[in-house]
Amino acid sequence: MDAELDAEPPCLADLNDDLLRKIASRLAESDLASAVALKRCSSRFKDLATPLVANAVSRINTKWRDAADKIGDEGAARIRGGLERNEVLTTLALPHNNIGAEGAAAIAEALRGNTVLTTLDLSGNEICGIDEDGDGAYDASGIVALADALKVNGVLTTLNLANNQIRDQGAAAIAEALRGNGVVTELDISWNQIGPTGATAIADALRVNGVLSNLVLRDNNIGDEGAAALASALRVNEVLTTLDLSGDPYSSGGIGPEGASAIAEALKVNGVLTSLNLTGNKIRAKGAAAIAEALRGNGVLTSLNVGFNSLTEEAALGIVRAERQRNKLTSLGLARCNIGPTGAAEIAEYASGSEVLTDLNISENIIGAEGAKAIGKALAVNAVLTTLVLSDTRIGDEGAKALASALRVNEVLTTLNLSDNDIREEGAKALASALRINRVLNNIDLRYNDLGEEGKGVIRDAGALKSINLEYNINKLGDEGKGAIWDAVSGRVGFELPGYVI
Repeated sequence: MDAELDAEPPCLADLNDDLLRKIASRLAESDLASAVALKRCSSRFKDLATPLVANAVSRINTKWRDAADKIGDEGAARIRGGLERNEVLTTLALPHNNIGAEGAAAIAEALRGNTVLTTLDLSGNEICGIDEDGDGAYDASGIVALADALKVNGVLTTLNLANNQIRDQGAAAIAEALRGNGVVTELDISWNQIGPTGATAIADALRVNGVLSNLVLRDNNIGDEGAAALASALRVNEVLTTLDLSGDPYSSGGIGPEGASAIAEALKVNGVLTSLNLTGNKIRAKGAAAIAEALRGNGVLTSLNVGFNSLTEEAALGIVRAERQRNKLTSLGLARCNIGPTGAAEIAEYASGSEVLTDLNISENIIGAEGAKAIGKALAVNAVLTTLVLSDTRIGDEGAKALASALRVNEVLTTLNLSDNDIREEGAKALASALRINRVLNNIDLRYNDLGEEGKGVIRDAGALKSINLEYNINKLGDEGKGAIWDAVSGRVGFELPGYVI
């Protein structure tokens, strides 16, 4: 930069007109958003900067309008609407607009000259020519164009390319871009049929990328080979804090025990990853044991989800026991881990003593009323847990009563999911009574129960609730119950009734 620009004057007002023009020119070329903001702050600077900034805005917005012309009615309307609302376009959401490969290439061309757009959502757009059912002919031109644009774009920080069937070739193109990209911090490439080869390419990029902190690779087919490659990268990566490798427990390409063991070994030496989601894979007892062992030496991981992994109760409890000694996790997911009443009691003991756990999911475990009673006792003394998911745990009325008793004294729980639990009028009555006293719970899910007319009391008596999901047809509230609920909440500001039909 010129020497006179390096002088560091005490304030902007002290600069002469020539220096101000140079600042405006540099900002307009490299950081247009800052130029626009600065132009609005000073009348003197505004007079000097307006033509320079206007010219830069015009050039960039022309590119976005050119892109709009190529991606179809709805997507084009979103772009043009954004340009009309803002002097510069900083966020663009175009999910599910069927823009295809040609539209993706048009967006990529606009990104090449972009100096302001920081967030872009292109999820579900068939940018490789393949729809969600797998129909169509694969065309990598769109994803390759986007990847090439990332190599030169210096401002985009968040990119969502989920559900675009980019496959291994697309993943390799994105990986190549990540090697040199110094700004993208959040990337979602889930639901993209990425296999081990694509995952390995992404892993190789993670070895040298110094900025990506959040990577979502869920519902792909990376297998043990892809997991091992990512694990190897985690050993040396110093910036990635969130990794989502969750999958579909019914698919054939999930991460197995060997892949989980490789990830566990990486956790022993990785010092930055704070959130790991392995839901819906096939890590089984061996993989869970490896994760549990890794937790004992890991001091940074705070969120772990291993639900839907065909774990035995003992394997799930192994993780709980390791964490009781470690006491670092703020979020733990153990859905469908074959946990019964005894296991629930052990988890309850853990929750009772934890000073950090705020989110617990043990849904789809048959803990029954006895397990719910143990959880209820924990809630009565726990002072940190804010979210509890107990859907489909067979707790029935007795379990609901136990939890209701805990809600009378609990002062921290804000979200509770009790859906699909065979809760009937007695359970609903107990919950309604507790909610007359409780003033912190603001979200409750009671779908797929049979609350009957007593269900209306849950809302009528809950002054703190902001959202309740009752799925009325399932809960058999009847017209009188629906009307009572509507009357009870119609005056509450911000109250939500998901799926409400009257």
